[in-house]
Amino acid sequence: MFENLEKYYAFLEKDNSLIRSYGISNKLNSIIEKTEDEIEKKILSYEMFFNDLNFEKGKLIPKHSIGEKSYPELSLFDDNFEHIKSRATSEDISNPRNKAKYNHVIWVSAEKHIDYAKRAIDNYFTFLKNISLPKDDNLTNRGFALNYENLFILSETINYKKKEIIEFLISHLHKDELNGYQKYSIMNFILSEGKKVINKYVEDFFDYSKSVIDNTLYPDFSKEYLNLLIRICSKQGVSAKEYQNKLGDFHIIDSEKHKESFAVHDYYIRALKQYQKAGNKEKVEEVTLLIEKAKDNLNFKSIESEHSSPELQKWWDNLKAYTTELTDKGESKEIYEYLILAKIFPKADVLDKKVKSVTMDLVSTMNFDINRNVSSSENNGINEYNIHIQNFSLRHLWLIFTKGLKNQKIGFKSLKDYFENHTWYGEDIISTNADGVKETFNWLDLLMPSFASYFSQSEIDLKENKNSETGYILSIDSLVLKFEGVLRSFSRNIGAQTIDIKENGTQERISFDKLIENDKIKDIIPENDIAFFKFIFTSEGMNLRNNIAHCFYKPKNYSAAVMWLLTCAFLKLGNYKFNKIEK
Repeated sequence: MFENLEKYYAFLEKDNSLIRSYGISNKLNSIIEKTEDEIEKKILSYEMFFNDLNFEKGKLIPKHSIGEKSYPELSLFDDNFEHIKSRATSEDISNPRNKAKYNHVIWVSAEKHIDYAKRAIDNYFTFLKNISLPKDDNLTNRGFALNYENLFILSETINYKKKEIIEFLISHLHKDELNGYQKYSIMNFILSEGKKVINKYVEDFFDYSKSVIDNTLYPDFSKEYLNLLIRICSKQGVSAKEYQNKLGDFHIIDSEKHKESFAVHDYYIRALKQYQKAGNKEKVEEVTLLIEKAKDNLNFKSIESEHSSPELQKWWDNLKAYTTELTDKGESKEIYEYLILAKIFPKADVLDKKVKSVTMDLVSTMNFDINRNVSSSENNGINEYNIHIQNFSLRHLWLIFTKGLKNQKIGFKSLKDYFENHTWYGEDIISTNADGVKETFNWLDLLMPSFASYFSQSEIDLKENKNSETGYILSIDSLVLKFEGVLRSFSRNIGAQTIDIKENGTQERISFDKLIENDKIKDIIPENDIAFFKFIFTSEGMNLRNNIAHCFYKPKNYSAAVMWLLTCAFLKLGNYKFNKIEK
């Protein structure tokens, strides 16, 4: 390759490759180790740093980055970039590829001056105009695109030769040198990064992209060109329905290759989104039926993993001993207070944590909800909060509720007494109806019938040593929906917003998610309790409100365990007293 600094410079003059060479800096390093002259060694070091720097989309990219540290950093050029400046302006360097990079490095440094940016643009442009692209060579095509993107960003930044640079690309659209994907990629990049792209150029992009679709020039990239056409239509303020429908059709065609896989849902949903945007009601109906039918092919099997340790066993033994003492010797009031205040549930910060295998970074993943609908959540991974609930919290609650029920410390009467005497649920709420007549009720009137159903079923389960599914349906369905009403009442009592006014002047109820995020709620209810409510009732966890309201829960999803969680939720939200009751 080269054995000294002089031959290295000669090598650079001949190097017109579009592909980054990874061996240059290693060779320079080996020469540095053999060089005794300190000045030459310093120059070789600067050249090594220079070669280890690269640009992508106009941004400086170091060779290595770990956290906030990277190599090489610009601070390594400790001569105020004098060496790089001399190379950037040298008449002895004729290779535009390297001259562009020398000037680009100075432009992004503390020594930046517009002249360096202009020289970088001129040399990038000269290099790309003179380069020969081997047909169907993907690597050199990508190298062309990377250099063009750096050139375009620089021209946009200082508003220099913008027209010539875009026209240069347009001249390549009807040539075979640049492959179909890179043509799309560069046009899309210009539309994304260009501040004010002249309308004529946008029309040229549109005409070319349309010809690609109409003449099936690049069938492998039809979806990309359709997306580009849709983007241009949006930019121009014209209808994109034709291309949205075509894109939807392409997704349906692609779905045929994945008929027996869960991945087919992804293609159906992509198609559905395009048909919805196009207002194609007939196609929307067809695809929704396909989605429902495809659910029959979904088969998600549970994977169980057991883990034991001396520490876990000690925790379990201590918990059994403590809950026995609590339910044997403690009063009902103490047990209910324990359910409110004890550290049974995870901390709030755990709610957003996901256990994610590194393998998941290498593959595409999809999330499905309990009804086997594709979830819009982007939080791929296993919910750590849910793991804690299933493995620790529910075991904790099982000990308390089973022992408390057997000892008759937990039951309908004791819970009603606790709610009446130690929560705000028993306080009368007075309101005036539409006829001007005052009406009085309290939350116990609405809540206790559901709890009566739960305790009746619990007694049956304890006697028969079973866990009924259907026996808890009425109590769970009722309490899940009533929790939002209780939360709204709580919000009104503390002066938190519960109603929004639309632009047309009509009123609408604030959603559960917004209610729980209100600052006044957060100031009063502990963050761990808010996280617990979110986990039970929203899409951040069990999503009970949605699953119950839309009948997504099947009998197998109902259990005493769900009632334990609901009981704790009502205990926690009721653990307050108000000076004023809403009127």
